[in-house]
Amino acid sequence: MVFQVYPIVEGRISGLIIFLVALVLTVYYLQTKKVPYIRRVPAIDAIEEGIGRATELGKPVIASCGMAPSGIDASTVAGLGMLTYIAKLCARNDVRLMSPMGGSEESYTTMELARDLVETQYKLEGKPEAFNIDDMPFLSGRQFAWASAYCGMMLREKPATNIMVGVQYASAVYISEVGHEVGAMVISGTTYLANIACLAASSDYVMIGEEMLAAGAYLSRDPGQLATIRTQDIIKAVLMILVTLGVVGLTVSNDLVRVILSS
Repeated sequence: MVFQVYPIVEGRISGLIIFLVALVLTVYYLQTKKVPYIRRVPAIDAIEEGIGRATELGKPVIASCGMAPSGIDASTVAGLGMLTYIAKLCARNDVRLMSPMGGSEESYTTMELARDLVETQYKLEGKPEAFNIDDMPFLSGRQFAWASAYCGMMLREKPATNIMVGVQYASAVYISEVGHEVGAMVISGTTYLANIACLAASSDYVMIGEEMLAAGAYLSRDPGQLATIRTQDIIKAVLMILVTLGVVGLTVSNDLVRVILSS
């Protein structure tokens, strides 16, 4: 059998170089002992405020780590990280935490993981008996059936705060509106671009796009997530500089940057 090695397609060399640079930077940050700096996202303060509000009112907190339609992806990892942090604060403040699982058939893969993460936080806070697995039910593998059951849970329990992060599609708008109907503070975050405008209008606090991923990395303090976020910021800054230089160059009839990026 003869194996043929195909050359790199023209116009993709620059992309390969950027990928290699990103890979080297990520490995570098993973190997260094110094944790990459990531600023504290304002929505994290909102989460603490929401749990404090639940403590004062004596009402539960409802938090969703997302529908996980693709299983364990970046948004779901961020959602699980934030759910873990929420569980820690709820256990510490003796606040009942409810987390409706489901939204997609693939969410079965995250359900047991989410339950284990929440239970672990209760154990670390010395309150294992406060964890109730029935407060993390699997509602449905269908998006809108899950959303309907989620809304029903809020109407019955009247939570002080509703937190929705991870992968959130169109059903999130209905859930956030019901949250306002029951007087809950609504905090949301998603990378699904088509849904950001609706959530921004229907939430008290919202994490837009990669802000949610940064918040998840910040709370988890996981070196891999922190290194990835830091590397992405550096690559974005470099690309913005190249775009600026390219625009200036084309203005003065110099297409060097365009030639480099198209090679």
